[in-house]
Amino acid sequence: MSEPLLSEILFRFIVFYPVSTAALWMAGGLLYRMYEERSRIIRPTKGWPGVTVLVPAYNEEGTIASCIAALRQVDYPQLEILILNDGSKDGTVAVATAAAGADPRVQVVDDGTNMGKADRLNDGFRRASHDLVFVTDADTHLHPEALKFLVARIEHSPRIAAVAGSPHVTNRENLIEVMQVLEALSLIGLMRRTYAVAGRVGTVAGVLGLFRRPAVLEVGGYDPKMATEDIDLSWRLLLAGYRTDFEANAVVGMQVPESLRPLWAQRTRWARGQGEVLRKHAFKLLRPRHFDLWPIAVEAIVSLTWVVLLVGSTVWNLVEWAFLDQGTRVHWMLGWGVAIAVVAVAQLTVASAIALPHERRLGRYFVLAPIYPLAYWLVNALAALRSELIGLAFGPRRKRVIWNIERPKAPAPHGPCQQSVDHYSPNATARTRPSPPLTPSTSSPLPLHRMPGHGTPHPPTDGHPAPPLPPSDT
Repeated sequence: MSEPLLSEILFRFIVFYPVSTAALWMAGGLLYRMYEERSRIIRPTKGWPGVTVLVPAYNEEGTIASCIAALRQVDYPQLEILILNDGSKDGTVAVATAAAGADPRVQVVDDGTNMGKADRLNDGFRRASHDLVFVTDADTHLHPEALKFLVARIEHSPRIAAVAGSPHVTNRENLIEVMQVLEALSLIGLMRRTYAVAGRVGTVAGVLGLFRRPAVLEVGGYDPKMATEDIDLSWRLLLAGYRTDFEANAVVGMQVPESLRPLWAQRTRWARGQGEVLRKHAFKLLRPRHFDLWPIAVEAIVSLTWVVLLVGSTVWNLVEWAFLDQGTRVHWMLGWGVAIAVVAVAQLTVASAIALPHERRLGRYFVLAPIYPLAYWLVNALAALRSELIGLAFGPRRKRVIWNIERPKAPAPHGPCQQSVDHYSPNATARTRPSPPLTPSTSSPLPLHRMPGHGTPHPPTDGHPAPPLPPSDT
């Protein structure tokens, strides 16, 4: 193959790859919306099985009370809530214990050690009283009906080992936060819908996911050496022959980084984790017997290849244009950028139409849609070059990953969050549960009284009302 021909092929790949993937995500999102997304909760034929909620927490005194308040308002009959403190250095345990009050469903687990998120979640899976385990972060705000949507989805088939939910950004005050709103809506949401059509969702994220406990224990739980333990677990469940799914109506409010420094730390960790997962599992996924998983591995590998080629070709063309007076494609690249902006607006339009039941205030963000690809690709491309290639080359670290981000301290919960806590137990005393031996527990229903306030949406942490959900047939 001649050099000019190879150059032309690579150039066309760089130009058309994002356009073709955008078309794929839009088509997949529409198919999911038409054939898979249900407008009502369908009660399982055997009734609602018990669910254990795991909330790992490290230095979360500013957010944990709001998270617990929302969990206590979840509309579900058999619920066990385990707050897994992982050696926090602040007042997380005291705040969590006060927020739990006298609610018998909520237990604060504290053994005073810092195990890391993965090992702490493995500890939680072994403690769980139920075979369905729901995992969420300490800075989230769960919608009261989200859990029923997740359970209804996972109960469709015993081969479904995990179901991802739909996170919605609640802090939307500055440009960086709004860009992440657009990313969650127009990219992450459409991608998960597309993969869910085939029952092969590559990431059941720790921010919102429901798992079958026996399946997770079967594949060994979370790997503490992986930078992104949730992606690794999702891929191992798929390799074990299970399916993973997505439930768009399972809504959770989440906080995203509000400045470049924490955003960069997050994206480099994600990129490192994606590289580690590719290094660890890509060749397994590409074996003939796993042909149904090829799209996941191929998309990850091709996307990384595209990032490297895009950055390399951009730098080369700019050097030619600036110093060698040979940058014949620079002006063409500017035109391509305009075309990509049009594609981004089209993708956001489709995503907004699909997510309309949950996102009704998106019109004001459309003005940023044309510049979103530039900001998104810049940060993620640099993160991939900085960290994903390292993860791909060297694989997981030899030492387990531990929490290393100090959280800013915040005042005691107030407003709707505090009212919710007081509503259940205004004079409750604090209580914690020490760590028992780490042995697998058997499934046993947890007695519980139906709490008042179920079915009433609770405002997310920034004051925005919880996204509306369709009615249920329960």
